[in-house]
Amino acid sequence: MLDSDNAAFIQTGVSISLASCAPDGLPSMSRGLGCKLVDEGRQVGVFLRRSQSLALLDNIRSSGRIANVFSLPSSNRTLQLKGSDVRIVPFLPEDLPVIERHIADFVLEVVPLGMSEAVVRAILAYTPDDLVTVTYSPCAAFSQTPGPKAGTPLG
Repeated sequence: MLDSDNAAFIQTGVSISLASCAPDGLPSMSRGLGCKLVDEGRQVGVFLRRSQSLALLDNIRSSGRIANVFSLPSSNRTLQLKGSDVRIVPFLPEDLPVIERHIADFVLEVVPLGMSEAVVRAILAYTPDDLVTVTYSPCAAFSQTPGPKAGTPLG
């Protein structure tokens, strides 16, 4: 589903958002703290703070579906992935460097745009015991970069 360019893109200093919805259609959303490719790139794993993602995690459990957006603030390049086989798995401590690299890359991305590093680090602060990993196989991918091609499915 992901070519090498998009696979690399989602693992850089992008803003990561995940969304799902309750059975009544009420949406929930949370910010991801980084991601990794799993199962030789067939799946995406995104790290979340459990305490800030309770509604999202409940909705994932009930629906098994997710929409995941990756957006680079400096260019607005945006990629949306969807999955219908979402699993919530324990966070692995060996993934801490992935989160730290993501935060460092995101800081480098947004500080030149006028964001305070202290504010960014506060927004992305976490404790390892509060982390969980959401994994899914992308079943649809779209370019969501603003412009005339927004919403175009990726081949």
